Amino acid sequence: MTSSPSDERELLSWRISRAAFVSRTAVLMVLTMLVCSPILPYFDVLTWTVASAITALFYMWIFEEFQIWYANRKTVWRLTNRALYINEPDVVAPLELALTDIAAIGKLSLWSITLRLPNRQSITLPLVPNLRETKARIAAAREAAL
Repeated sequence: MTSSPSDERELLSWRISRAAFVSRTAVLMVLTMLVCSPILPYFDVLTWTVASAITALFYMWIFEEFQIWYANRKTVWRLTNRALYINEPDVVAPLELALTDIAAIGKLSLWSITLRLPNRQSITLPLVPNLRETKARIAAAREAAL
């Protein structure tokens, strides 16, 4: 932690979740297969499956889904009773977001947490393990800090 008060204590620490990435990839592939289902009568099941998988992988490459994993694979997020710290491996000092600077916590993501700031900007914590528990702990820490 950077120069922080002595009463600051760590509540939670995590890294990007492989399980969340795999489940997100699987859901994307299933959705792609459903979208490609109208071509099923024209091709055999194997061709349809391979085409759907290739289409999903192409989508993930074009929209940089793999880059999310790669860019954050070594990042460590630490929640304390005062702030959220984002420790990126190539940065000397971690990014610090005071819990009192969080205006709202997004509700609709299946794999990530979106933190809204008072200036209408947002920060996304990608592919969070134990999403509900982590979101609840951030919300509780934020409430306690306010």
